[in-house]
Amino acid sequence: MKRNVRPNNDGGIIFGFIILAVGVLILLKKLDVFYPDWLLSWPMILIAIGVITLVKHEFKSFFGVVMLSLGAYFLLEREFGLDFGIQRFIFPIALIGLGIYLITQKRKEQQVMNDIQDQIRSKSKVGASSGSSYASSSSSEDNESVGATYNQSGQNKSYSGMSGVSGTSFSDSVSIDSIMSGINKRMLTKNFQGGKLTAAFGGIDLDLTQTDFTGMVTLQVDVIFGGIKLVVPPHWDVRVEVTNIAAGVEDKRVYRQTEVDSDKVMVIKGTVFFGGLEIKSY
Repeated sequence: MKRNVRPNNDGGIIFGFIILAVGVLILLKKLDVFYPDWLLSWPMILIAIGVITLVKHEFKSFFGVVMLSLGAYFLLEREFGLDFGIQRFIFPIALIGLGIYLITQKRKEQQVMNDIQDQIRSKSKVGASSGSSYASSSSSEDNESVGATYNQSGQNKSYSGMSGVSGTSFSDSVSIDSIMSGINKRMLTKNFQGGKLTAAFGGIDLDLTQTDFTGMVTLQVDVIFGGIKLVVPPHWDVRVEVTNIAAGVEDKRVYRQTEVDSDKVMVIKGTVFFGGLEIKSY
């Protein structure tokens, strides 16, 4: 039985080192040991959030880049007196960047949909041609060959990018960044491979009740001043391994007398910072 490999980049370790460093700095301050005050300034919080998010998402997180950039900017301006003269432009620039990001995600999703439709049409044409040219026995063999080729091509191409908007998705993995917005997503794949969810000043509702998989998958969640609600089948073995800071993590799954399927393990990892994570089942 094939099992999905869990990623090794555990942001919780980075978060633990950050907490350790903060504790050491506070202790040094109590002992009157000198160190730069900017190490405990509020821009460093933004920088820490950005670093943790980037590490967890293999340095491919738009939100992590934004938080790291804002933290670095405010740190240089406030603590080192470097005036870049762009403070009044930060808000419109942030809106422009957010708009470009959303447009890019939408175009990526549309391209994926077009590729899937092209493959479906191609498969239908080949199947019809095979049925008219051969006898029933040879036609059956050809259709099986075509189906195998199609499945192989589908496995070779990843459609993880098509999940940035509300609606229904047939993608095998999920990748949602909800920034100052709300997203409702329903997954219908039967080969779920996990993914990542980021909610910053926004919310995500993810319905996995029609989803299936075999083995173990990892779902990365990062919540900062927002909320994520997951609806999962009650027979899944869901293991929550998130780090929560001034946040709430609630498991509201319905108790069932049937046994939990040990061959369907979903591990939820990540950080919930001033937000909430809710897990439900029906």
